[in-house]
Amino acid sequence: MINWTILLVLLGFLGAMLAVGAWAAKKQKTAADFYVGGRNFNTLTVTATQVASAFGGGMMVAHVGLGYKYGFAEFAYTGIATAIGVLLLATLVAGWLREQDFYTTTDWMCSMYGDSKTLRAVTSVTATLVTLGWWVSQPIAAGKIMNLLTGIPINVGIIISAVVVVIYTMSGGIIAVAYTDVAQLGLMLFGMLILFPIAVVKAGGFNEIFAAVPQANLGLFAPGKSVVWGWILAVLPGQMVLQIYHQRIYAAKSTKVAKQGLYNLVISCVLAGTWASLLGMAIYKLAPDLADKEMAMSWAITNLLPKTASVIMLAGIVAAIVSTADSALHSTSASITRDFYQNIFNLDATDEDILKFSKKAIIVLGVVGVIIGIYIPMVLKVLVLGYTLTSSGLLFPLFLGRFWKRATTQGAIAGMISGVGSALLFSLVPSLKAMSVPAIGAGLITSLITMVVFSLITKSDKVKADT
Repeated sequence: MINWTILLVLLGFLGAMLAVGAWAAKKQKTAADFYVGGRNFNTLTVTATQVASAFGGGMMVAHVGLGYKYGFAEFAYTGIATAIGVLLLATLVAGWLREQDFYTTTDWMCSMYGDSKTLRAVTSVTATLVTLGWWVSQPIAAGKIMNLLTGIPINVGIIISAVVVVIYTMSGGIIAVAYTDVAQLGLMLFGMLILFPIAVVKAGGFNEIFAAVPQANLGLFAPGKSVVWGWILAVLPGQMVLQIYHQRIYAAKSTKVAKQGLYNLVISCVLAGTWASLLGMAIYKLAPDLADKEMAMSWAITNLLPKTASVIMLAGIVAAIVSTADSALHSTSASITRDFYQNIFNLDATDEDILKFSKKAIIVLGVVGVIIGIYIPMVLKVLVLGYTLTSSGLLFPLFLGRFWKRATTQGAIAGMISGVGSALLFSLVPSLKAMSVPAIGAGLITSLITMVVFSLITKSDKVKADT
């Protein structure tokens, strides 16, 4: 049975996002506006879009589910791995990145090694593995939430959320993404603050919650040390190479603003990791037998909140999902447009050509995301696999290349291909998975060794940017 009240509220919220997209489209006049918003975002906008992009459906669905299933192990993911990765990005390269004239992560790579079609193509594909994973996972999360709270089929929810995000991202580019993120972050935080104290009180307080959950859940390694270390090894470097963050650094109006946005995100990671862990455990105390752990948040909304509050919370969850989905979709389309269309296939493309192609790319990616989401409806698995592959391929070519003068183009390409390939094999091949070696560990080690070896045996033609 469809709950038309909640569905209409939800559709009203999504309609408001479309209106923002239409408004932002009027401000978008050039490709630079589409990619990096004219490099003029202030601290509030940068912070909001960084935080909202990081904490989307994954936080509101998958991470509360992790807290439900494993307790404080979720904090290892968000409060430790994510926070440290963002902090390293801020301290090591954020200032330097903002001083450059980059649009994508591939521009960063090519600035160090010299532009070539092969390097640009390999880097772009590697960078989009995680953003595509982010894009695919968010409509899945939306579909699950909309199914439980409104009664519409999961696949219909996936399609509705994807269509809305595609339309307003295509209309307004990163300007639409950023300004909707400001509003979505406020709504998301409001919803989070409503549910948390109610869940804790109804669960009897922290003492009763901690007594009810498995005692292993009060530590960081409830799912097993190999699993948690696998998360850390995938997520921590994943923050450092994530193009979504890089684009917001490029879009900041100054170096100070770029760094402050990331520092604010670090603080948010610690708070969000604590929130998701404690909320998940509180829900476990109240309903310990949920079949789908990723539905813990939805169960809490439908069973703990009065109707009005549940509608507000629903809007908060949808805001969280949409804020990550639009960022991931925009970033992925920017890679395809900037790195392939503009710099490989159509070197003479005008601004008008670039904007037209960008919108076509967003439509195609939207369709691909919906198809994958329908057939692989697992939010956390999609997120972790994306992090694993991109981290394995990009970490050392980007950061070792930034600080090691002997690194070569051939070494970078070999490092990316071998890292992604090794991580993929250890993620999917049963005999390799049985070796208890984290896929990300295999990918990073292979990438590092391959990059160093190839760099040492090939001639350095690296174009070192100013340090």
